[in-house]
Amino acid sequence: MDAEMKNQNANQDPSLVANELSKPEVQEALVTLIQKLPQIKEAVVKAEQGIAAVSVFASDTDSLNYLAERVDKFSKLAFNKENVEALATIIESLPQLAKMVALLDKVYSTVEPLVSDKDTLAYLADTTKLVTDPVKDRVQEGVSIVKEANERAERNRDTISIFGVLKMLKDPAVQKGLKFTQALLEVLSEKKFAK
Repeated sequence: MDAEMKNQNANQDPSLVANELSKPEVQEALVTLIQKLPQIKEAVVKAEQGIAAVSVFASDTDSLNYLAERVDKFSKLAFNKENVEALATIIESLPQLAKMVALLDKVYSTVEPLVSDKDTLAYLADTTKLVTDPVKDRVQEGVSIVKEANERAERNRDTISIFGVLKMLKDPAVQKGLKFTQALLEVLSEKKFAK
C-alpha cells in the first residue's frame, strides 16, 4: 500500500521522482536494467515464438489427435514388475548391444563392397569351384561305382553257394569291407549305449 501511495504521489509531484532517481541503489538498478535490455528483448521474442508455436499446434487438430492417441496407448501399457524388469534388462544390455551393432557395422562395411563387386564375386566362385570340384568328382565316381556294381549284381544269375562265400572271404577287398562293417557296428553300438 505504501508503494501505491508513492506511485500516486510520484505521478503528482516530479520532485519525488527526482528524489527516487537520486538514490544510488535505484541508479544501480536502472543501469543493470538497461544493460539487460537485449537479453530481456531476446527472452520476450522467444516467448512470443513459443506462444505462436503452441497456438499453431493447438489449432492443428490432426496433431492433437495423434498426440492424444499416443498418450492413450502409452497409458494402457502395463507398468507391472515384470515389464519394468524387462525394460531394466534391456537398458542394462545396451552397451553389449551397441558393441554388437558396431561389430555388425564393421562386417557390413567390409562385406558390402565385396558382394557388390562383380570381379570379386567371380573370383570367389572360381575359388569355390577349385575346392568343390575334386569332392564332386569323388562323389560322382562313388555313385558310378555303386551303379555299376548294382547293374552287375542284377545281371549275375548264378547262385552263390557256401563254398563260393568261403572263397570270397579270402578276397582282400571283402576282408577290408567286413572289417569296416564290424568296426562301424561296434562304434554305433557304443554311441547308442553312451546315450
